[in-house]
Amino acid sequence: MMLSPQPCPGTTIQTAPSRAAHRSPLCQWLLAAALVGEPAAAQTSERRWYATGYLSRWVNADLLEVPERAATGNLHFSDANFAGIGLSRVIVPSFTIPLPFTDAALRGNRIEIEGQVLRHFGGQDHWESTLALMFRTGQIPLAGGLSLNFAVGEGLSYASARPRFEGAINVRPTRTLNYLAFEAEFAHSSMPGVSLVARLHHRSGVFGLIAPQKSGSNFVGAGIRIDLR
Repeated sequence: MMLSPQPCPGTTIQTAPSRAAHRSPLCQWLLAAALVGEPAAAQTSERRWYATGYLSRWVNADLLEVPERAATGNLHFSDANFAGIGLSRVIVPSFTIPLPFTDAALRGNRIEIEGQVLRHFGGQDHWESTLALMFRTGQIPLAGGLSLNFAVGEGLSYASARPRFEGAINVRPTRTLNYLAFEAEFAHSSMPGVSLVARLHHRSGVFGLIAPQKSGSNFVGAGIRIDLR
């Protein structure tokens, strides 16, 4: 029978360091950044209802042009605005999306339903209502207690009158169009339940699918959000 050797008294057994011990602080930060959001078990006080007030302005740019023009400071606005309020409800609370072929995952994602009532003023004078399904990421930590999340929404928009800033010479504006929303929400740990929102509000005929091309519009704006729990 083979006996395994025993260490002498007073000696310390040196074990192979784990892989985690070899990770530099930068590697550990990058790994943590890949695990977007908090684990679902940690979100015990996750919001269910929230309200948002918006103020937005019409931009003379196609949807795909907006990011580039915003980054270069080349967005051109016109005196067509809207102010309104939105009410949202989380219908699928925190869930995780595993990243294929890795141990990382996107955590804290949510699916929400949102309704808005908007009043257009300036170059336009009508009401608008939207209903959309939203996908929202988990919170992404930044620095100094600041965090953000991103959201994208898809739904329908109805205008009470034909919008003057939509259509073209040979295209009559349409009241009911497809609605897309792209949003970044910023929160700070010192103000729980309150956040600031930047949003792109897009109406379109989906490349001629439900309305003639050139039927849409883009509004860029900001708002303040209050969690109703």
